[in-house]
Amino acid sequence: MSPQHAHYSDKSVGDRIKKSPRWDNSEGVASTVGTIMALLVFLTFFGIFTNQFVPVWMSDNESAHMSTAIQQFATIKSSIDLAISNYANSLVAPAPVFVPVTLSSAGIPVFAAGTAGILSFTPMSLSTKPSFNITYIYQSGSNLNTLSPSNDGQSGGMLDLYCPNRYFVEQHIAYENGAIILNQSDGEYVIAGPQLSIKNSGDSGNPSIVVMITYVSLYGTNVTVGGTGSKGVNADLQYAGTSAYTNPALSDLTIQIVSKHGTAWYNYFNRTLGLAGLVKGTNYDMATPILYRFSDPAFNYYTMTLVIHDVKILDYTQANVQMAIGEIGV
Repeated sequence: MSPQHAHYSDKSVGDRIKKSPRWDNSEGVASTVGTIMALLVFLTFFGIFTNQFVPVWMSDNESAHMSTAIQQFATIKSSIDLAISNYANSLVAPAPVFVPVTLSSAGIPVFAAGTAGILSFTPMSLSTKPSFNITYIYQSGSNLNTLSPSNDGQSGGMLDLYCPNRYFVEQHIAYENGAIILNQSDGEYVIAGPQLSIKNSGDSGNPSIVVMITYVSLYGTNVTVGGTGSKGVNADLQYAGTSAYTNPALSDLTIQIVSKHGTAWYNYFNRTLGLAGLVKGTNYDMATPILYRFSDPAFNYYTMTLVIHDVKILDYTQANVQMAIGEIGV
C-alpha cells in the first residue's frame, strides 16, 4: 500500500479536485454593448425615416391625390357641358354621367395611413347656398319684360370635396354653376370657368355688348359621405334650353352670387371681363364681395353683385342636372 500524500486525507483516492471555470465578465459586457449599439443605429435610421422621408412621401401622395381629384371634377364638368351643348340639337337622350371620385390619398404601409376626405352634395334650394341670380330687362314686342330669379333667372347647388391633408395644404374642390373652384389656405381660384362668352359688338364710344351664359342647377338629395376609397357621382341632364333676350335700347345685366367662394368669382369675372376688353367702372361695376361670418366658419358665405352695362343681347341657357353620390360596385 502506497503512502498517502501529505495533502490527501486517508479516504482520498488521490485525484486532484478540479477548479470551476471562471466567468469572463468582459464577454457579457461586449455582447450587451453590441446589442445596444445595434438598436441605437436602427432607431437612428428609423427616426430619420419617420421624421424626414415619411412627411415628404405623404406630401407627394396627398398632392397626387389632389391632382387626381381635380381631374375627376374636370371630367364631371366637361361631361355636363357636352351634354348641355348637344341637348337642343339631338334626338338622342343625353347619356348619364358617372365619374368615380377618390376621397383619400394613398398611405405608407405600417408608417402612415391615407388621409380621408369628405364629399358632400348640396342641391339647389331657395334657402341654401350657393345661389346665382340673373336680372335683365328685355324687349318683347312693344313691351319690356324682366328676366329675374323669380322666373327662371336662378341656379344653385354644389358638389364639394374637402381634403384635410396632414402634410400637403388643406383644400376644397367645388363644382358650382358650371365652374370648378379650388379653395385653399393661401387663396381660392376658379380653375375652370362656366360656359360664358362676352363680346362688345360696338365701339368704345357706343358699346353694344353680347353675353352668352349658361346657368347649371343641381338637384337631388343633400348628402355627405366621408372616409377612404372612392365614391361614384351620377349626373343626369334633365333639361337644357336657350332663350335669346334682346333690348335694342340696351340694358344692364345684373348677376348676384351667394357663395362660399365669393373671392374666386370676383377674381374670375374681373379677369374674364378684362380679357373681353371691358373696363371696370365704365362697362361694368363690381364691388368687393361681402363676407358674412358665423360662429361656425363652415357656414360663412359671400355675396357679390356684378352689373354689366349696355347689354344688347343675352343668350341665356338654363340647365337642370339631377346629381347623386353613390357607392361603387365591386
